[in-house]
Amino acid sequence: MPKVFISHSNLDSDETLFVADSLRQAGIDVWVDYENIRGGADWLCEIEAGIQRCDAVVVVLSKASATSVWVERECLYAWQLKKPVFTALIADILIPLHLVNIQYCDLRARRSEGMAKLVESIEYALRSDGKADQSAISAVSSRPVEANFFPYIEQLPNGDIATLVARDLFHWARDIADEVAFGGGAKKPAFHARIILDRQLVTILSIWAYRRKPSAQIPLDYLARRQPFDRKRARYEILRQLNLLLPKPQRFKAGMADRRLSIPLHYLSSADKLEAFKEIVLELIRDLRANAESR
Repeated sequence: MPKVFISHSNLDSDETLFVADSLRQAGIDVWVDYENIRGGADWLCEIEAGIQRCDAVVVVLSKASATSVWVERECLYAWQLKKPVFTALIADILIPLHLVNIQYCDLRARRSEGMAKLVESIEYALRSDGKADQSAISAVSSRPVEANFFPYIEQLPNGDIATLVARDLFHWARDIADEVAFGGGAKKPAFHARIILDRQLVTILSIWAYRRKPSAQIPLDYLARRQPFDRKRARYEILRQLNLLLPKPQRFKAGMADRRLSIPLHYLSSADKLEAFKEIVLELIRDLRANAESR
């Protein structure tokens, strides 16, 4: 009989009990902390042992569990042990970065149908001999990487458009920059395009997965340390060109030439505006490199 570890928040006890009972009714053994950890036991050791002894992990995903450090650690530990992870979604939330690549079973509206899908997924992954099907194991990461960054953006406002623009800029940046690296962490993931100037990496473009408005950002405050953008006139020119891509109410004011300028990705959805934005960045790179080489 396959055995499943249930990762959950203590704030979701009723939903967790429903998932546990439903799995048992389907012939799947369950490990859940409030039943399996004895009083006085070393909690962390018991949790790790529970995951080790189980064939898979099911995350009861809610607002509370999505932000739980313990739930995140349990998922990552399961992934390290090459055990499949499944998600039982019980609330309307943004799927966290470390779970965004895992197809969820929706228990929000029709719990019985969602549980049937969850049971089917577990049985398919584990097969009849209780061994994990490696093709069903999803990469789980709490850090932004190419595999989870774009699915994460897709959940955000205007996510379908923002994802297309972000992917285009990502592949384009890899051709024109010296480095494209992910960063920003799980709460505010990003990737940054950088060029080498005076043996240092300088960020010229970032794509931030802001929850309200995924955006492309040019850090004029940072570039102001380098010629020719140490002169306000050069920064004003970048600001002026970027404003041509924005609706009038959204345009940058002159005082923002000393700040980081963020353009929501959906404003770059037309081919003309996206190419115009790329040309602004390319011209910026050419100016930086030309000044560096002339010194």
